[in-house]
Amino acid sequence: MTKTICHLIIGFVIVVITTSKSFAQDDILWLHYFNRYKLSYKFSIDSDVGYRFYFPEGERWQARSGLRYDINDNFYVRGGVMFVAGNAAREEFRPYQDFVFNSRLSIFTFTQRLRFEEQIFFDGTDTRFRLRYNPSVKFSTFFGYCTLGAEPFFVLNDPKSRVASNRLYIGLTRKAYKNVFVTLQYINERSYTKAESSFINESNMIRVKVSHTIKPLRTGPLFGRKKTSI
Repeated sequence: MTKTICHLIIGFVIVVITTSKSFAQDDILWLHYFNRYKLSYKFSIDSDVGYRFYFPEGERWQARSGLRYDINDNFYVRGGVMFVAGNAAREEFRPYQDFVFNSRLSIFTFTQRLRFEEQIFFDGTDTRFRLRYNPSVKFSTFFGYCTLGAEPFFVLNDPKSRVASNRLYIGLTRKAYKNVFVTLQYINERSYTKAESSFINESNMIRVKVSHTIKPLRTGPLFGRKKTSI
């Protein structure tokens, strides 16, 4: 099983690297902090702050926060807003809605996230409606949790674009302290032309992600699972 997993990882990296060369390329360092504050057993506030540095120059900031509701152990929904700014990005206000489903098979955890976004730009550009589909698989290794995933971006209100861009990524996650996890991730993102047979820009990102869950000190019926009687 371990040998098979290693072959899958190597194959994934080869697919990302061995493709035709793009017209433009960005190298990016992405620092990202995620925070989940549990309001109750079902509700929580999910927030994150991110900073991207574009080599040799340029930067992008983002801040996002939303309310999450866990329907059951495998499915949750979330809605909130996001702000984007920086000299390497257009300023925008971005409401979003998430639908996330998890399933498990043997040692593998599969996650599917469907995200709708409304990109409202401060420069007066028409609002863009976007759909992002993010399937991924996570499994435990000797070094920590390994995650492989993809994320195509679909622009819904532009007839000239079907897949606007796509991400492929691989990451390794380790527990740092109690409810704090650190992930080192490589992301390859490509933006496509109308024909979608060639891409016009490629970004290679190294992301350092810190995920932090805060659980309230108080206890009670809102913060624990309900016991079912037989």
